Order: sequence, then structure tokens, then C-alpha cells
Amino acid sequence: MAIIWPSPLDVSSYAAAGRQIAVPGQRCPDCKQPLTGWGGYWRWVRPKDQPEERLWIRRGCCPQCRHTHAFLPSFLFRRRLDPAAVIGEALSQAVVGQGMRTIAQQLALPHTTVRAWWRRLCIRAPTLLGSLLRWATSLDPAPVLVVRDGAAAVLETLTQTWERARARLREHLPDQWAFWSLITGGLALATNTSVPFPARSGGR
Repeated sequence: MAIIWPSPLDVSSYAAAGRQIAVPGQRCPDCKQPLTGWGGYWRWVRPKDQPEERLWIRRGCCPQCRHTHAFLPSFLFRRRLDPAAVIGEALSQAVVGQGMRTIAQQLALPHTTVRAWWRRLCIRAPTLLGSLLRWATSLDPAPVLVVRDGAAAVLETLTQTWERARARLREHLPDQWAFWSLITGGLALATNTSVPFPARSGGR
């Protein structure tokens, strides 16, 4: 299981820290006990216009329930090679009508990768939209104006939700794609059928 924590670093800075990367203290999502260190593992990430980087992902173990958790920085989604910002850029272009191959060429990505992101967003649009609307109204009870539908409505509502969070947290809030990873526990484009609410993440 993974916990998303709000990393202030970009991919390159995180990678440069190697095994010395510092992760704030986290609590077990199940029993709320503080987690203790449990080693870690290397994983790859593909930054935009840069060679792939290797990141050290720390792990924690709950001393009570013995569950272990990976601490993923908020610039990642679970099980995705590309950073959340790159995925978000591709989805934003797709929403306004850009073709998958054109987007892939602009981002130097396989078109099948971009197509898979778009399909996941379209399939999960109702669930993602409902989750975002709940987040938005929990931050501010004012109605959320959604003028589009489907995948476009998801990204439209994400922006409004992020803006409401920014009004409360100001400089402490990451960009909207990292914010999306935080509030969905990194599962925005996962293959499961539901998004946790509240998310199992390090974003309180």
C-alpha cells in the first residue's frame, strides 16, 4: 500500500537526494499509529524532456498492525512512470481536442501511453467527478459550477477544487496535479473503480 506525501521537491531535486531523501513522519492509514522506517526501494520516473531518473522510495511499517506502506512523493501517481504534471498536461490537451498522436509527439511519449491515460480518465469520469465535488464542497460549501461533462468536467472541477484549497492553504499547496494525487491517494488513473474519500495520503 502507498501513502502520498506532499513533497516540495521536483523530480530532479528528489532524485539528487538519493537515499538521503527526507520524508515527514507518517501515520498508518488503518490504525493511525506512527510508522517506523522499513527501508525502501528504487523506482524509475520519466521527467518531461529529460532522461529517466531513479528515485529512492522510502517505506514505513506500522508497529501495531504490521502493515507496510510506501511513501510516494505527490508529484507521482501510483503505478505511473511519468510525473503527475506530465500526465495532467497530456489530459488537458486531450480535453480541448488534440489528438493522441499529436500530444504524444509533443511530449515525446508513446501514443499508446497517452491513449491509456485518456481512456482511464473517460472511464472513471463519473467517480472522479463525484469525489472532486465532495472535496470542493468540503473546502467551501458554495455550489460548484460545472458547464461541461465527462472527462472535461473532471478537469474543470479539479481546477475549481484546487483553487478553493489554495484560498485556504495558499503557499502550502502544491500544483493542481500533485494536489490531485494527494486527494486521491495517487489513484486518480488507477484501474480500480473507486477513489478513496478521504484519501489515504500524507496530505491532511
